[in-house]
Amino acid sequence: MKNLKDKLNDALVKKAMGYSVEESVCEYGMCNDELKLIKKKISKKYYPPDLSAINLLIGSVNKSDFETMTDEELEQEKNRLLKLLKENENGDNKE
Repeated sequence: MKNLKDKLNDALVKKAMGYSVEESVCEYGMCNDELKLIKKKISKKYYPPDLSAINLLIGSVNKSDFETMTDEELEQEKNRLLKLLKENENGDNKE
């Protein structure tokens, strides 16, 4: 299970990179004393990259953080970032 710091970082990266969301609106009505679905509209909304999130990410990448990391920690961070980039690329290809 991810800790809060990882979840917040993932959300910040998502906002900085831009993302799409599917929204649905359902309209119900009465038919023969039953509630039935009359209309369902699904739309895709795109949220563009956010400059504030980008600036915050750039500011959070502090050189001294990496200087104090061990080789093993640096390798883990590299793998995490590569995985995140791959997930973002796969998300862009689905649109």
